[in-house]
Amino acid sequence: MKPKKLILLAVLSGLITTFLFYLFINQSSTASVSETEVIKKVQVVVAREDISINQKITDDQITLKEIPEDQAHSNAVVSMEQVAGYYATSDIKQGEVIMNHRVQLMEEEKEVVSKKIQEGYRAVSVQVDYVTGISNLIQPGDYVDVVLSTLEPVTTDMILERMHVLAVGERMVEQKTDGTEEYYQAVTLELTQEDTVKVIDSSKKGVLQLALYSKSEPIEEVIEVNTPNEKPNETDKAVSAAAKSHVRTAPNMKASVLTIVDKGTVLKVTDEQVTENITWYEVETPDQTKGWISGRIIKFIED
Repeated sequence: MKPKKLILLAVLSGLITTFLFYLFINQSSTASVSETEVIKKVQVVVAREDISINQKITDDQITLKEIPEDQAHSNAVVSMEQVAGYYATSDIKQGEVIMNHRVQLMEEEKEVVSKKIQEGYRAVSVQVDYVTGISNLIQPGDYVDVVLSTLEPVTTDMILERMHVLAVGERMVEQKTDGTEEYYQAVTLELTQEDTVKVIDSSKKGVLQLALYSKSEPIEEVIEVNTPNEKPNETDKAVSAAAKSHVRTAPNMKASVLTIVDKGTVLKVTDEQVTENITWYEVETPDQTKGWISGRIIKFIED
């Protein structure tokens, strides 16, 4: 092949290569610009550290983070002002996006507490100090015994057992991040109308102290004694469960659960026994299962 033709082919190949390279670069730049335009980002509020339930949230515990708009939840908080000074309604983990329903104001918490009261019950505050309030360790949802101590005469009596704690202080206890304790002077209990009168009357007679139950200890359900449609034998009693109740293998809180009876189930009482100052009733279920139920909060309804 002649040298001139070789030179011409080389020039032509170079031009073609340059043109193709230009097209490739141009398409890559266009695609990059297109992707940049498509991926829109928004700012959301995330936790800089773990935040515990009922804890007041501060500016130091939260920060703003950019995430793709299509990954942002519609209920995500987008402004730090919407979170700072509020209280966490549940545990929030470090790095977690904070949702609107996970925080609330103190006033909102008071409304929530009123909604937690069961029908027929009352919320009653018991005045406590650092000692009678168990070193400020009581949390909403705990169960406590109420103990009355008097000076004239010097006596100490258990007046109520296994009372449900609705709130502590003006609201649910605030957990500080700097290690300091938040003191409260009142614990709000959920009581029946009868127990409400008992607590108020007892508070005038002496000092009330609370005894905290372990969270691992099972809680016995409230049961009532009613007269069933079918009259039992004169020597028997009839128990109607006011809520789901545990029937145990023995008259002991640590005994195994035989079965759980539903609300309104009529049980026949066949025996009665006192163990560790607690009255237990041996009952027979409709399916003829025999076991024991705690009688510490049983109410007898006369015919």
